[in-house]
Amino acid sequence: MRGYRFRLQPVLRVRQLQEEQSRIELAMARRAEDEAHAATATRRSRFSSARNAPVEDASVLAHSRRRDRQNRMLDALVASQTAEAHASDLRRRSQEDWEAAVVALRTMERLDERARAEFRAEAERLEQIELDELATSRAGTGRTDDAPGRPGGTPT
Repeated sequence: MRGYRFRLQPVLRVRQLQEEQSRIELAMARRAEDEAHAATATRRSRFSSARNAPVEDASVLAHSRRRDRQNRMLDALVASQTAEAHASDLRRRSQEDWEAAVVALRTMERLDERARAEFRAEAERLEQIELDELATSRAGTGRTDDAPGRPGGTPT
C-alpha cells in the first residue's frame, strides 16, 4: 500500500493561502483604523484648543481669521471622523472575510484528518490480514519458531 496522499491537498493549500492573506489584510485594516482613530483624536484636541484659546486681538479681521481657521479645523475633523468610520467599516469587513477563510480552512483540515484516519485504519486492517495469513500458514505447516531442534528454537 502506498503512502497517504490527501486528494484535496491543492484545495487545502489554497485555503491556507487565503486564510493567511485574509489575516494580513485584517492586520492592515486594524492598523489603518488605529491610525484614523489617532488622527481624529489629534484633530479633535487641536480644534478644542483653538476654540478655548484666549482672544488676543478683538478686531473684526482677527475675529474673522480665527473663525475661518476654526472652520477649516472643523472641516478637517469631520473629514477625519469620516475616514475613521470608513476604516472601522473596512476592519469589520476584513474581520468577516478572515473568519470565513478560517471556517473554510478548518473544514478542509477536518476532511484531511478524516481521510488520514481512514487511511490509517485501512493500513492497520491490511497489516492485520497479513499477520493472520502468516500465522495461519505457519500453523498449517506445523512450524513455529520456538519448536525444538529447529533453528532459532530451544534444543531438548
